[in-house]
Amino acid sequence: MRHRQGQLSARELEAFQRWLAADPLHAAAAERANRAWQATAQLKQRPGYVKPQRPPRAAWLRMPVVGGSAVAALALGCWMLLAPPFWVQALNSDYHTGFGEVRQITLADGSQVQLGSHSILNLAYDDQTRRVLLSQGEAVFSPAPMNEQERRPFTVQAPGADITARGTRYLVGIGKDREGWVGVLQHRVEVNLTPHGRDEAAGAALLEQGNSLHFSPKTGLVPLNTSPEELASWQEGRLVFQRESLADVAAHINRYRPGRVLVKGEALRNVRVSAVMRLDNLDAALERLVAQVHGRMVNLPGLTLIY
Repeated sequence: MRHRQGQLSARELEAFQRWLAADPLHAAAAERANRAWQATAQLKQRPGYVKPQRPPRAAWLRMPVVGGSAVAALALGCWMLLAPPFWVQALNSDYHTGFGEVRQITLADGSQVQLGSHSILNLAYDDQTRRVLLSQGEAVFSPAPMNEQERRPFTVQAPGADITARGTRYLVGIGKDREGWVGVLQHRVEVNLTPHGRDEAAGAALLEQGNSLHFSPKTGLVPLNTSPEELASWQEGRLVFQRESLADVAAHINRYRPGRVLVKGEALRNVRVSAVMRLDNLDAALERLVAQVHGRMVNLPGLTLIY
């Protein structure tokens, strides 16, 4: 186009002539280009021709910085509403504990609760039921017995199950994905799954003293080999593990210390271990356990990596 308009410099014109002479096909290509430019010029002169415009930028791309900040704040607010972190839930709870903290609670009806580490408990008593909501962590419940003055049953509502006392002392623990465990220290409890969809398991069980079970919307109610006393060993300042996978041990320890313990490698994650760990010396106990399985451990800010 610049050649047709006479806009080439002497050096550019000389280079263009050399290019034409180098190959007969170059001259044919130049002629096709000239015809294309001529056709374009004729098209622009026709009635109704509209000059192409650059597509407008999307409105969200033109949004000022303050608008982007508002969207980020809205997204953060939705996340905290739908999946609030522990500290947000704790601020709005009736009772909660920090890492490694155990709290003894006496409720208005005389029921006793020993709330374990990093746990959240809310009360929902009404005229029909003494209901408490354990949304995270674990606790040992010793309900005040039913009598002529107190006819309301005592029920622990956990994500995935309701556990109703039958004159008893029992432990309830919460895992992830609406899973958890129940252990009966005295008398018996009734466990009822609370499925949220047709694909989730349903079921009920009457659990006797000395027995424990795992509840899950996927697998239902499954008996555990771990005794209730071992599940509640944190009351005595220790954790007891009997042939549990290293990955499960790490997940359990994460509830008793700040930061996160992460096990890398499928083979190492599935190694079965047994151990007794003191809650006031978990780091040293973890180092000994890693040495026993011939692994390695590195401590990073907020993360302990086992590999």
